[in-house]
Amino acid sequence: MKKKVLSFYNKNKKIILLTARILISAALIFYLVAKIPDFGTVVEILKSSSMTLLLLSFSTHIFGTWITAFRWKALLDTQKVRLSTATLSVTVLIGLFFNNFLPTSIGGDVFRTYDVSKKADIPLGVSASVIMVERFSGVVSAAIYAVVALFLGFTAIGNRSIVIPIVIFFVITVILAVLIINPSVLRLGKLFNRFKFLHKMREKLSNIYNTLVSFKKYKMVLFKVLIYSFLLQFAVILNWWLAARALGIDLSLTAFIFIVPVVAVIAMLPISVGGIGLRENSLVIIMVAMGVNNEKATLCSLLILLMLIIIGVIGGLTYVVRPYFEGRFKKRST
Repeated sequence: MKKKVLSFYNKNKKIILLTARILISAALIFYLVAKIPDFGTVVEILKSSSMTLLLLSFSTHIFGTWITAFRWKALLDTQKVRLSTATLSVTVLIGLFFNNFLPTSIGGDVFRTYDVSKKADIPLGVSASVIMVERFSGVVSAAIYAVVALFLGFTAIGNRSIVIPIVIFFVITVILAVLIINPSVLRLGKLFNRFKFLHKMREKLSNIYNTLVSFKKYKMVLFKVLIYSFLLQFAVILNWWLAARALGIDLSLTAFIFIVPVVAVIAMLPISVGGIGLRENSLVIIMVAMGVNNEKATLCSLLILLMLIIIGVIGGLTYVVRPYFEGRFKKRST
């Protein structure tokens, strides 16, 4: 019986895991909505909310897509990949669609990796390395923002100090940054040579390793990418802060400088689809701990989710019509 169960699991592993993640996301959202004691209060909050601030909050996604494309292009240029910012912006937008349907909040990066590898005719390992550095620059900027929040006086959630967790997060981030940009420190070459079973893996990882090593020559580019990451992180902070202000939530911008990185890290845990449910519940828990009304905190998290879904739908439509426009462009150029 156990063998049959294991055999069935191995054959349908991807479907089973995806189904489990969908159920977890759905259960977490249901749990969040079920905790609202009075939906009449929610309706009143929506009626008194500022549509201007909500529209401004939504508009930050446009800026975020644009700045992500610039950040990505800066890294691709170092690998002699010449793709326009417009082309990359479209791919980023489609990636946001896949973020809502693939496991974890980095599902769209898988699509971006394959898409650019195909368009630029470069090894998949090279494309993956660029995405890795790009995404990690976002982690570095998040860690720095968290430290900045400490200096601005945001040192506790409720009665609990957050100084030590932030310091640990920052130190780990710095160590990982050094290892990613300078992988030779790990002396992986010697390790792969010592064990025969690692030889095949070495061939697969060689493109990733060589690409990461190559970034050592582009320190100014990496600095520029970090600046882009600061701008992108600030766009997300503004997105959440403006949504909160639209609902009358009186939390400072400094609070969201801390909240956004923490919630983003939690949403990356691979137990839900696109981080849905994890992101919303963790945001509500933190906001309520800061004294925010439960209904307002819940509504804020759901509105932020709705914005992500709308952007995802736009990305999905772009994915559908892109082949048509690319086909027309090819006909004109021939």
